[in-house]
Amino acid sequence: MPLSENAILDFLKQHKSARRDEIRRGLDAEASETTVWRHLKILLAARKIEVEGRGSATRYRLAGATSIRAYLTAPWNQRPVVRYKKSFLDAYVPNKTFYLSESERRALQEIGALNWPPMEAGTYAKRILERLLVDLSWASSRMEGNTYNILDTERLIRFGEEAAGKERKEAVMILNHKDAIQYVVENITDITLSRQDLFNLHALLSTGLLINPAMAGRLREMAVDIAHSSYKPLDNKFEIEDEFEVLVYKAAEIQNPFEQSFFLLLHIPYLQPFDDVNKRTGRVAANIPLLKADLAPLSFVAMNDRDYIDGLLGVYELNNIALLRDAYIAAYRASAENYKTLRAEVASPEKAALAYRDFVKSVIRRCVLEWKACSPDSVLRLAQEAGIPENERQAVIAYILAEFAGLHEGNCIRYRLKPEDLEQLKG
Repeated sequence: MPLSENAILDFLKQHKSARRDEIRRGLDAEASETTVWRHLKILLAARKIEVEGRGSATRYRLAGATSIRAYLTAPWNQRPVVRYKKSFLDAYVPNKTFYLSESERRALQEIGALNWPPMEAGTYAKRILERLLVDLSWASSRMEGNTYNILDTERLIRFGEEAAGKERKEAVMILNHKDAIQYVVENITDITLSRQDLFNLHALLSTGLLINPAMAGRLREMAVDIAHSSYKPLDNKFEIEDEFEVLVYKAAEIQNPFEQSFFLLLHIPYLQPFDDVNKRTGRVAANIPLLKADLAPLSFVAMNDRDYIDGLLGVYELNNIALLRDAYIAAYRASAENYKTLRAEVASPEKAALAYRDFVKSVIRRCVLEWKACSPDSVLRLAQEAGIPENERQAVIAYILAEFAGLHEGNCIRYRLKPEDLEQLKG
């Protein structure tokens, strides 16, 4: 067989691992060591293979994601039955164990960080809410087989218009996402990833979709099957309860928002703590750490569905996180880029911009034309004389000070001022 990267991958699929000389003899005994090494370097750089051992004991094997792909070539009903392993979760020690490497976490931080002035905690999440409602509701529902397109989703969320020819279940699924995302954003400063927080998410996401309404927001008490997988989750309600407590505790302890996000995306569906809607709960929950840290969200719009599902199968049946991790990183890169820009329009104008509109204009003009400065004490005196209620004065004064500070030749017309009126202003 001619020596090539694909030939090496096929060889390792059959042999699990092999030394360099074994690969050469098995594929092309006439090939030079240099040629073999060149192909191996290309595969290592592409993260399709990995190394174990050192020196003469060095062996090569398929890397995580590639090995999952090779494993999944066998039909699911011909793969060995695999049961939930408590050791998988037990082995994870928050802030000591990391599914995402230091370099990956650092790169994600750089991608997701906002280049905006400091804002009050949770402000960013509220500013992107309208867009996130549509993007995440559509993408997460799509990953469950929902056939609404993104425009149908936007019409449903904004105007309550159901798409013609679609099942009612699809509309309910999308609107449930809307409710869950709104809950997260509106309570982002208070959510701690507690047991109740995850129950709340599941309850909102599963409304009207379960055969028994009591199943919503409650740990399951019966066995479940995973479609097209040989994985068998826990079927004992007491064990499910115990593992869920461990999951919640460890998730809350994780300090890095990306590690915490990926942990939730991975372990909620692996445990399958609810009767259904586990993956959806994991996807929405994965955004909580990001939004709490004022990072760009993961909308899943660009998530490769096959990589996501195969990545979960790798977790279910092999406890191998590699493919899901790669899918997460790739999807976040695309999502973060789309959420870099915030709308400049405020969500809700200050009361002073309406109720005290004429007062604000007169004060700004006086500050510019008479005093050439804006003194808080002077504005307070005018507010008292105008009869502005005491409990509203500070907000009005702060608004006027900000407006004065933002004056320039391009916007002074708002106060019937001319550019030359600003020339003598004091700094």
